[in-house]
Amino acid sequence: MVIKKEYTTKIVTEKPREGKGIIEGFRYLDSHELSNSLKGFYVNELQVNSEVGFHRHLVDEEIYFILEGEGIVDDNGIEEKVEAGSLIYTRKGQGHALKNIGDTPLKFVAFIVDIK
Repeated sequence: MVIKKEYTTKIVTEKPREGKGIIEGFRYLDSHELSNSLKGFYVNELQVNSEVGFHRHLVDEEIYFILEGEGIVDDNGIEEKVEAGSLIYTRKGQGHALKNIGDTPLKFVAFIVDIK
């Protein structure tokens, strides 16, 4: 299966996870299209001066892979700078937030995996 960007679903969210600003995402795969524990595959652009608010993953895990831009991740209360090539792994029971600190969109891939 090949999924080209023009066939994805664009999602625009204001104040993502009670954060601020806007995130634009492209949903390539969602749980109803999959036969494994992957719940979703998204390519997101966190706009300038925007942030994904802190949230916990109680039944799943999430992986962010930063493609472009720079940001600050709150990884369970520990803040660290991230940029292209950084990977953020949030295990079940843990929490995270992500803030764009650059002057361009912070572009990243997000994988959400169900944990049984």
